[in-house]
Amino acid sequence: MKVRVYRIGGITGIFLILLILFLLVVLAVFALPIFLILMAVFGGYILLKYKVKSFFKKIWYKLRRKKIKIEDTSTNGEVKINFAKRIKIEDGRENIGNIKNLLDYLDGDSRVFAYYLKNIGAEFREDGIYFKGFKVYPIFKKTYPVNEIIRLEYPEDIDAVVLGLKGEPYEPKFLYLIPKEFLKDRMSISELKRFEIQSR
Repeated sequence: MKVRVYRIGGITGIFLILLILFLLVVLAVFALPIFLILMAVFGGYILLKYKVKSFFKKIWYKLRRKKIKIEDTSTNGEVKINFAKRIKIEDGRENIGNIKNLLDYLDGDSRVFAYYLKNIGAEFREDGIYFKGFKVYPIFKKTYPVNEIIRLEYPEDIDAVVLGLKGEPYEPKFLYLIPKEFLKDRMSISELKRFEIQSR
């Protein structure tokens, strides 16, 4: 069996090399716009998905926090609807006028936790809850977040946040009293340790 070897040189070789380079340039010219379009479509899809998801999460969050109280005190069949008083301030936080509005504003676990605080010495006054000399806002979290960062949302007109962590709202495993000057929207477990207090 004979093997034939073809050698290309001279003008023919140069011509083939130039032809290959030309084809590569043409391919790049046509492929680059397609690649850029695909990247733009993919990037737009990711961005749109994130924004739409974030938008609906905000709506759902606001709906969950919206408190409506219905009182049927009339004799003629009319129904009276009372919205909890919440006054927005410039930085986005809210003031909650009195103890009744505060208790209506809290989620179920945090409301139970508030009564737990009352049992261990907190006072329910007309303008809010007082505990160890502070006007406080109670927050209960049943579990640690995966990243061990606790998100704290609290009104403006308080002196401190009382955080109950793990256990049950009527018997939390950990209790933290965090003065307002040390409060942040997100706090790590390590940051909270210095504010831990005994429940009794």
